[in-house]
Amino acid sequence: MDNPELRLIALLVALVATAFLTGAGWYEQAVLDTAWPKKPAIVRPAEGGANRKLFWVPANIFAVVTLLAALWATWPAPGARYAAFVAIGIYAVINAVTVWFFAPAVLHVEKNGVAADDPTSIRWVRLSRWRTPLSLGVNASLIIAAISLARVL
Repeated sequence: MDNPELRLIALLVALVATAFLTGAGWYEQAVLDTAWPKKPAIVRPAEGGANRKLFWVPANIFAVVTLLAALWATWPAPGARYAAFVAIGIYAVINAVTVWFFAPAVLHVEKNGVAADDPTSIRWVRLSRWRTPLSLGVNASLIIAAISLARVL
C-alpha cells in the first residue's frame, strides 16, 4: 500500500471533520433549537439572529472533501473501504433530508418569520433531533474504517 501514513491521516481528518459537525449539530439542537419555536427571531439573521448558513455550508463542503479523501485512503483495504462507504451513505442520507426538508423549512422561517410556538417549527425541531444519531453513525463507521485500515498498514 502506497502512502500508508497519509492514508491514515486523511481518514482521521474526515473523522475529526464529521465529529466536529456532530458536535455542532448537537450544540445547535441544545441551544438554538430549544429556543427558536418560542422566539423565532433567534434564527432570523435580519433580526440579529443566528445565520446558520455561514457555518453549515462551508463546514459541509469541508466534510464532503474529507469524506472523499477518506474513500481514497481506504480503497486498498476492503473492510475499511466498506466502512467508509457506510459513513458516506449515512452522510448522504442526512444531507439529502436536510436539503429537501430541513433547509427549506428553516429558510422559510428566516425569510418570512413565523409566530411563536408555530406547530411547524416544533415539528421541525422534533424531527431534526434524529440527525444526531445518524451523525454518530457516520462517526462510528469512520472509527471502524480507521481501525480496519490501521490493521493492514
